[in-house]
Amino acid sequence: MSDRSGEKVRFYDSLKARIIEWLSTKLGGRLVKLAEFTFLLPDIMILLGRLLLDRRAPRRLRIKLGMILGYMASPLDLVPETMVGPIGLVDDLVLVAFALDRVFAEVNEEILAEHWSGRPEHLEKLGELADLVDGIFSGKVGGKLQHWYEQEISPEVEIEETPVELVSEETETGEEKVERLRASGL
Repeated sequence: MSDRSGEKVRFYDSLKARIIEWLSTKLGGRLVKLAEFTFLLPDIMILLGRLLLDRRAPRRLRIKLGMILGYMASPLDLVPETMVGPIGLVDDLVLVAFALDRVFAEVNEEILAEHWSGRPEHLEKLGELADLVDGIFSGKVGGKLQHWYEQEISPEVEIEETPVELVSEETETGEEKVERLRASGL
């Protein structure tokens, strides 16, 4: 999708701009900042998704982002919201904070700015938040997350192959099978 100047416009960015424009006309511009703030979480998820697809981001980071985004999209949770209410969002919040911490530590600022759909000052604030969160992740839970993150992912995963023997009671020969299949219309 391109705008009138020929510049490439992403679908999410276009949709967000249209929604904010609509809200500003309906609300008279009073709550535009609130509308932009409500897009902060979707902006973060879009950022993580775009980084997942960008080969300039480190491979290990992209794999872990895929795992984190998969967990976020999954209806299954370690702490289910249906059981404990809003407290159930804590595991999701911790994973997003951890992902942002790793993203700001490992991805070039220019790449982050390229993929960011929100205001530039919001990205700067997220960077400050990521620095703050970095200290939190030095504790017990953070240490386990950091250990999980630092585990090497080998592209040459060795899978032990075991020979498979098919056991069949059929005494039909190959030619008989072909004739039977032809007769059945296959």
